[in-house]
Amino acid sequence: MKKGFLFSAIIMVVLLTHNVALGEDSIKVGLIDIQRCLDESKEGQKVLELLKKKKEVLQRQLDTKQRELLGLRKELEKQAMMLSMDAQDDKRRAIERKTRELDYFFKDLNEEMMRAQEKEKKRMLNELGKVIEKIGSEENFTLIIEKRAGGVLYRADSIDITEKVIRAYEKMKEEGRE
Repeated sequence: MKKGFLFSAIIMVVLLTHNVALGEDSIKVGLIDIQRCLDESKEGQKVLELLKKKKEVLQRQLDTKQRELLGLRKELEKQAMMLSMDAQDDKRRAIERKTRELDYFFKDLNEEMMRAQEKEKKRMLNELGKVIEKIGSEENFTLIIEKRAGGVLYRADSIDITEKVIRAYEKMKEEGRE
């Protein structure tokens, strides 16, 4: 946290001295909550819904494999008295193999979901970056800071441009579809 605060303080000092040296009157600083843009924008909601559906599909696959494993275990319990020791050992090995397969499958599903989330987040961040740059240049911002970044200890609500960025992002996405 000290490094983030120090970095922010250095940037502000440089900007202040830069503007004073050039004779500029003021610094225009904006603050944005990127996570809120991701969560509250229509595109973010759409992505969330798509990821939720993907998770449900993967969960159904996992549930099917879990039921198969449970069925094998119940079958072994029912037949344990009637099976020879070798047959019981074969069934136990099959159950152990299915358990390992289920564990690997579960890990693969988790990794697949993480990759899908990261891919969508990266895409949206790239798009939001373009929107933020456009707003920054059109409205002559000197600096736009991410709200959750280290070093932002206080901010006035008047410099928060999150809503503006969300609206501009949604407008960009709508125009892109036409």
